[in-house]
Amino acid sequence: MLRIEFQIGLAGISDRLFNIEEQVTSVEVDNALPAFGDMVFLFLSVRFDSEISAEQLSDQLPSMQIVDVTQAELNRHIYYIGVMADHSEASVLSLLTQNQAIPHRIVGKNAHLEVMASVRDWNHLKEVANAIEGEHGSLELLGTTQTESIGFPLGSNKIKQSMSGKLSKEQLEVLETAYQMGYFKVPQEVTAEEIASELDISRSTLSARLRRVEHNFCALLFGPQE
Repeated sequence: MLRIEFQIGLAGISDRLFNIEEQVTSVEVDNALPAFGDMVFLFLSVRFDSEISAEQLSDQLPSMQIVDVTQAELNRHIYYIGVMADHSEASVLSLLTQNQAIPHRIVGKNAHLEVMASVRDWNHLKEVANAIEGEHGSLELLGTTQTESIGFPLGSNKIKQSMSGKLSKEQLEVLETAYQMGYFKVPQEVTAEEIASELDISRSTLSARLRRVEHNFCALLFGPQE
């Protein structure tokens, strides 16, 4: 198996959301379920710069039926949104599954869709890439990794929602800031001291909060199931 990461231009529901009046900074496709005919249920995690209502979304996305809008409990900028739309609004996901690739992550940000998926081998990768390029133009391959297992397909792992309920507001803030500033990248793009300065907290406070995040994350993965 090959785990692949690639990016293309914004498309479908992600493109529509980035073009509405309210400022959107990221859109993640959590799941998609077939409805009837050419319609599909799309479940999204969307980060806005300000609060949004279902009525505002409906007004700006008239071709879609907004099924549900739920604001995250701790990070009030994130909304879990369910919409019914034409299957073309999830065309990347459709192309992956039609070509027997396993989607893992689809995120819209910085004017691109970033996608992670699994394919059988290099020949299968070429087939999938050709199908996506035929529909969306150029595709930039960001990386490939040989893997022994498929891993979690899109929509099967609710770890994001689970973690948001197990972390305090301060811990979420530390984790998100560290991620956005590049602390977890290899090589690191920022030091712990720089993150602490950005958050106006001490280095020891930052370390304690990150350790608590790591503990809760490991407890969720390896601890007893509730």
